[in-house]
Amino acid sequence: MVNTMRKRIIRALALCMILALLPALALADRFAVVRGGRLNLRQYPNTGSYSLGKYDTGTWVLASSEINGWCEVKTLNGKHGYMSANYLDFGAYNGGSTVRYANGGYVNLRSGPSTNAGVVMRVTSGSTFYQQGNYSGWCYGYVYSGSQQVYGYMYETFLDSGTSTSVVTTRNGGRVNVRSGPGSSYSSVGNLASGTQVSILLKGNGWYMISAGGLEGFMSTQYLSGSGSTIGTNTGSTTTSTTAWVNNPKATQVLNLRETPSQSARSIGQYRNGTKVKVVSRGATWCEVYVGTRHGYMMTRYLSFDGNYVQPSYPAYPSYPVYTQPPYFATYAPVYPTVTPTPTPLVQYITPVPQPTSAPSTPKAGDTVTLAIGANSSVALITVYHDSALTQTKASYAHGKQVMMLQYGTSSSMIYVDGGVAYVSNWNLNY
Repeated sequence: MVNTMRKRIIRALALCMILALLPALALADRFAVVRGGRLNLRQYPNTGSYSLGKYDTGTWVLASSEINGWCEVKTLNGKHGYMSANYLDFGAYNGGSTVRYANGGYVNLRSGPSTNAGVVMRVTSGSTFYQQGNYSGWCYGYVYSGSQQVYGYMYETFLDSGTSTSVVTTRNGGRVNVRSGPGSSYSSVGNLASGTQVSILLKGNGWYMISAGGLEGFMSTQYLSGSGSTIGTNTGSTTTSTTAWVNNPKATQVLNLRETPSQSARSIGQYRNGTKVKVVSRGATWCEVYVGTRHGYMMTRYLSFDGNYVQPSYPAYPSYPVYTQPPYFATYAPVYPTVTPTPTPLVQYITPVPQPTSAPSTPKAGDTVTLAIGANSSVALITVYHDSALTQTKASYAHGKQVMMLQYGTSSSMIYVDGGVAYVSNWNLNY
C-alpha cells in the first residue's frame, strides 16, 4: 500500500514538472530578421501558396517550427504564416555565422579543412553557417539545404562569426531598457547605463539584439552608437556616420547604388571612383549610404574608407579636324572641272551587296532571363544542375521561371535561382 502511494506521488510530481515546463517550451520561439530583399509570407509552407504580404530586409519576425525548409512565423503586425528559412537570419546568438560575399556569390563547403578537399556544396552568400568547431582557421559546422543539415568545413575568412559592439548613448546620461522583443511594447528585462559597451547579436530595422552585463535582449538603435561591422546584410540606423569614396578596381567602372542590399535590386544611380558617400551603417557585404540626398546601398568591397581610390577615367571621345576659315579678304576664282559624259548602257547589271547580319546578343551578369522548354520537347520541366557539366541534378522548374544570369557560357550558363547558384543548358534559356 505504501509503495502504491509512493508511485502515485511520484507520478503526480512528474506531471507537475511537465506542466511547469510548458510555458518554457513556448519560449523556444526565436526572433529572426528577413534578409535578401522582399520576402513573401505564405499561407502554407510552399511557393505555390497564397502570399499574405511581402517584407523588406531587416524586418523582425518571430519564428517557431521549421517544416521542409519553411519556418512558421508571426510578424510584428500580427500576421501568421510561413517564410523560407533560407532568407531568415537568426544571428550569432545561436552559434550561427553569416557567409560573406565571394566571387560568384557563393562559398564552397568542403569535406575537410583544406582547399584540396572535395566540395560538399556551394553555399550562397548571406546564408547562415552553424559552427561547431575550429581547426587551424577552418570552421566545422553545417548549413541547411531545405530541411536537411549539410556538414562540412568553411574557411573562417568567409564567415562573420563574431559579434560587433556598440555603446549605449543617451542625451541625459540615463539608463536604457533592454526589452524581451524588438519593440517598445515588449516587457523590460533590465536596463543598462549610458556608456555601457554591448555585443550586438542580431541587427534588424530599428532594433538590435544585444548582450551585456548578464542581460540579453533588444534595444532601440536610437540609443546605440559606435557600432562596428554588421552581421551579414542586415541594416539598421545608428547615430554615427562616416565618409567613404567609391573605389572600383578599374578606373572606367561605375558602382551601382541599389534600392535594397541585393545585387538583383533596382539600381537608382551609378557613380565613378572618387564619389564621396556618407555611410550610416557598414556591413561586411553591404553599406547603407547617402550620395547627396539619395539613399540606398553599396557593396562594401568597392568603397574606400581611407581616402585612397583608383583615379577615374572616362571613355575617349572621337576627335575631329579643326576647320580653319580663310581670311575674309581672300578671293578665289571658281574652277569648274571638265566632265566627259559616260554613255548609259542599255542593260545595267546590278550586283546585290550582302547585308551584314547582327549577331544575337547574349545576356550579361545581372540580367533577368526565363527558363524555357525547347521546341518539340517531350519533357515537362527544366532541370538545373550543381555543376557546369550538367551531371549533378539540383532542381526542376516549370516553363517560364524567371532567374538571374550570373555567367553566360558556350553550352551552359551559371544562374541564380531561389536563393542559390545553379547551372542550366543554354537550350533552356530565353532572353
